[in-house]
Amino acid sequence: MRRAAWTLTTTIITLAVGLPLLGTVPPAGAGPGDPAEPTALVARAHPDRVTVRRSPAPPRPAQRAGALRVFPVPTSSAGLERITTAPDGSMWFVEGDQNKVGRITTAGAITEFTLPAQTSDDSTVMDLEVDSSGRVWVVWDSGWRITRFHPSSPSAAFTWNLSYPYGEEVRMGPGGAAWVTLSFDEQGILKIVGDTATWDDNAPPCDGALGRGRDDLMWCQDFDKLIQVNAGGTGGRTYPMPDDATYPYSVATGPHQRIWFGRYEPGSWASSPSWGNVGWVGTDNAVHTIRTGDRTAPRSLTLGRDGNVWFASIGATVGIGHVNAAGQGAIARVGNFRPRSVTYGADGAIWFTDRDANAIVRVTRDQLWVTNVDVGDRNQLRPHPQPRATAVSTRLDADKRRRKAPLTVACAGGLVACRGSVVVKAGRKTVGTARYAVAPGRRATVPIALSAAARKLLGRKKRVKVVVVLTSTAGQRTSRAARLTR
Repeated sequence: MRRAAWTLTTTIITLAVGLPLLGTVPPAGAGPGDPAEPTALVARAHPDRVTVRRSPAPPRPAQRAGALRVFPVPTSSAGLERITTAPDGSMWFVEGDQNKVGRITTAGAITEFTLPAQTSDDSTVMDLEVDSSGRVWVVWDSGWRITRFHPSSPSAAFTWNLSYPYGEEVRMGPGGAAWVTLSFDEQGILKIVGDTATWDDNAPPCDGALGRGRDDLMWCQDFDKLIQVNAGGTGGRTYPMPDDATYPYSVATGPHQRIWFGRYEPGSWASSPSWGNVGWVGTDNAVHTIRTGDRTAPRSLTLGRDGNVWFASIGATVGIGHVNAAGQGAIARVGNFRPRSVTYGADGAIWFTDRDANAIVRVTRDQLWVTNVDVGDRNQLRPHPQPRATAVSTRLDADKRRRKAPLTVACAGGLVACRGSVVVKAGRKTVGTARYAVAPGRRATVPIALSAAARKLLGRKKRVKVVVVLTSTAGQRTSRAARLTR
């Protein structure tokens, strides 16, 4: 007989008003790496204090480059990992290597929260989540502890000690319950309701990624499978993955009202993660996949308000990717940055962490609709359709030297800019050429380079009948009659 269900308990830590403190001490004799039978654990006040560092403005001037803004994190070598958007619009992120979590507003103000002393110098902060009331849940000390606190009163917190196994990811479920995946030799899932955490003897072997489906059930990773956990955490349904979609390292709510996942082949010291896929479990309970390219590795999936699933690629090709329910999407590089985790901001921009740059980066979505990197073979992301471009001008007035003439081009509404070439013909003669790039829903003036034939015709006539032909990069063509004048 296996052991019965076990329960962890905790008490609230009430500390002096105004002192930003939170923490616990482990039960005597317990520590990471010390397997022990699950027992009731009670949190107690810890002598170490949480240091809260707030900045009403970015700690250093944010770098600006077009639609890109970079916010350096005050603590160096922070080991930035997950970033997520809270209900109030602020974003919280993990500083895994410095025993901290941080908060950044859409204006760029950063606040850092230092956790109490870890058990060992090489311990790390694993994950965080923010619930609907604004409370922050942190899995830290290499997964041995889970702490819940509210940023407005960090002097009171709840902490759970996990002697064995250790916590991995934390996500909020229905009814305000927090769920935590457990791993290290033995796997499971912990459900926290109120102040009581329970790991059932028959809980599914969740050992990594965790997400909430629109079915109001939690989904988790079990090595190369997905598990739909039942409402009580006492069992679940296993979904084996297709041969080319094993290892679902990221799980999140997505379109189709179903659960989505990102997967890839793990890399080694000599190679990058590769063979990326994203996919979902359909209403038919079948697993569907979209290949993103053999140089990609999708992780940190998050659903945006625009209906796209956004993710970071950490493979040989780095960048930010997205895909919608129709399979349309792209993967785009953002400068020289290496996105680690992404979130959809309350301002409609994409925010991501970069470990190497030790910064939080904001990029507008209009920079991300078109693939601008080599994703390798096996890419099934369909590009977004280019809107229709039309020539607005019916009269092209040549300059005094008859070398240029302006043409107004209009781009219909959509996601992708209108791009292509312009050819101006007088009969069979090409009298002008240009290239255009116009933002969706906008107009722009394009300078037509006039040929020697155009100058010759204008030397004889003040007005020449021409046809303006626009050809998009996707091969779409439009034309209209106009007059070239001097």
